[in-house]
Amino acid sequence: MTMNEFDRDMTATTFAEAGEHGTARKIMADGDNQQKKTAPAPKKSYTLPMVIFGAMSIGLYVALFRYQGWVTDTFTKGGIYTAWPILTAFVFSFIHGAFASNLLSFLGIEAKKH
Repeated sequence: MTMNEFDRDMTATTFAEAGEHGTARKIMADGDNQQKKTAPAPKKSYTLPMVIFGAMSIGLYVALFRYQGWVTDTFTKGGIYTAWPILTAFVFSFIHGAFASNLLSFLGIEAKKH
């Protein structure tokens, strides 16, 4: 069983309070010999996809605001045009999500693996 630093300190404290100072010293000494794990080096470059998806995201927002009159007219027609806002939301979500994912990976922020 591996113990984290808090568990090790609390276990040593418990033994020390019980009068078993030798055991407490041994627990504390064993924890000092453990090496800290270093973060693994990134396996691939996230720079190019981050830049590409970032540029695409900016382009989508520029197009949306530049042609906002057409967008408003088309999206409010009703009927089959009702799908346009939904499809646009999916496209914006995918592009922005891909950019954000690559940005976080580029910065070295990864999800905790269980």
